[in-house]
Amino acid sequence: MHLNGDDLPALVSRNRRSYDECAAEYARSTDKLERFPGLDLELDRFLAALPAGAVLDLGCGAGRDAEYLIERGADVLAGDISAEMLRYTRRRCVLFGAVQCDLLALPLVSGVFAGVWACASVLHLPRRAHPVAFSEIHRVLAPGGAAAISLKAGEGEGWVRDTRISSPRWFSLRSPDAVVDELSAAGFVSVRVLPSGRATWFVVEAVKAQASHSSGSVPGRTWRMPPRGSGTSPS
Repeated sequence: MHLNGDDLPALVSRNRRSYDECAAEYARSTDKLERFPGLDLELDRFLAALPAGAVLDLGCGAGRDAEYLIERGADVLAGDISAEMLRYTRRRCVLFGAVQCDLLALPLVSGVFAGVWACASVLHLPRRAHPVAFSEIHRVLAPGGAAAISLKAGEGEGWVRDTRISSPRWFSLRSPDAVVDELSAAGFVSVRVLPSGRATWFVVEAVKAQASHSSGSVPGRTWRMPPRGSGTSPS
C-alpha cells in the first residue's frame, strides 16, 4: 500500500482505535510470557545491558513485559498509543509512571532513560516512518543507554487481522540489514541483530554512544520522570 504524508496520522489513529476497542481481548491473548518462546531471554539480555536508571517500555500493551522488568528491579515508565492499554498496564504493575504517546513524537525530555524496550511496537508504523521512531528512541536515551527493538522479517506492509485481536492492525515487515543501517544513521552504536524463538521475529539491540551532543530538553516535550512510586500519568 502506498501512503502519502496525509495518511500517516489516520493510520496511527486507526491503530489506536483497534487497541482501544480490543483491549480486553488483547490482554487475554498476550498475558503470559510462556506464549512467546524466547521472550524471557530477550528481556533478561536487555536488563543485563542496562546502566543505572529508568526504563521506557515503549508500546507496553497490557503490561506483560513491564511486569517482568519491574519484578527484576527496573523502574519502568509505560508508554503506549492506546489509553485502554495503559489502563490495563496500570492495573497489572506498580509503575514509575505512564504516558500516552506517539512513537514519532515522544512527549519526553531528551537523555532520560537507561533503556528503551520496544517490543512489537515500531512495526505498527509504515516502514518510511521507522527512521523517525528510531531517532526518537535515540533522543530519549541517556548516553550509554540500551535499546531493544523487536520486529518481523519480510518485505510487505499493510493492514492485518490475526488471532490476537479482531480489529485490523498495521504491520510493516523489515529486512534486518536495513534496520541496522537506519539505527546506525540515527546515531546508535554496537547495533546487532539476534533471532527470537518466534518464527520470523527478530530483535535489534543497540546502544547510544557515551559521547552525546544532546542539548537536553526539546521544546514542547517537557515531561520529566516523576518521583519514584508516584505513578503519574500526564494528560
